Amino acid sequence: MLVHRPRGEGPQFYENTKTLVVSAHGALVALKGMVAPRQRLFLQNTASGEQQECRVVSVNKEIAGPPTVAVEFTKPAPTFWRVAFPPADWSSSG
Repeated sequence: MLVHRPRGEGPQFYENTKTLVVSAHGALVALKGMVAPRQRLFLQNTASGEQQECRVVSVNKEIAGPPTVAVEFTKPAPTFWRVAFPPADWSSSG
């Protein structure tokens, strides 16, 4: 997965990272780049090329390794992660 900041919203950064937890509403990722709550970011699924806008919900510093960052999609995106069998409650019509 690739994470980057929108143009014009601070210094540009692009970071390849991995998800720790995913849902139709967002994810928890390990991120070295400096981000702050409410900041807008874009996540790109490198396997599909699909990109989604999200916002930072929280940044948690870890004892070892990069901080974990919780992000929430601006719109639910149940197919973004390409999960083989999403649960019934992953509908975007909720």
